Amino acid sequence: MIDKTFLFWAIVLMLIFIVRDYIKKHYDIDMDSIQLFKPKGSMAKEKEHPVINKGTGHHSITLVDAGRNSATVMATIRQITGFDYDSAKLIVSSTPYTFMTSISDKEAALTKKALEFVGAKIEIA
Repeated sequence: MIDKTFLFWAIVLMLIFIVRDYIKKHYDIDMDSIQLFKPKGSMAKEKEHPVINKGTGHHSITLVDAGRNSATVMATIRQITGFDYDSAKLIVSSTPYTFMTSISDKEAALTKKALEFVGAKIEIA
């Protein structure tokens, strides 16, 4: 006699392959190229240090201290730079951190003003 659990999982597996082939045929989507989850641990790629190099000036901005409200500083950094959550978290957690280089005087002053408004300590070099 065939085990019911085995039969159930065999049918599920067949349905997965049928749906996969249907999606590829009708929507031209290759399911092999889709990554459904991000690997964790030692198998994951190391995150690069996020730095924006504008090339419009000669100033760089360094976050010296995030202050009391680091979540607001992270949100402000994300709005200014366009970095994702993980990059902003890396910048805030590894102070002092230079995250913008080769920017103009005006851009450096505006960025410093915005981040100091939310409680961060910024240094322009």
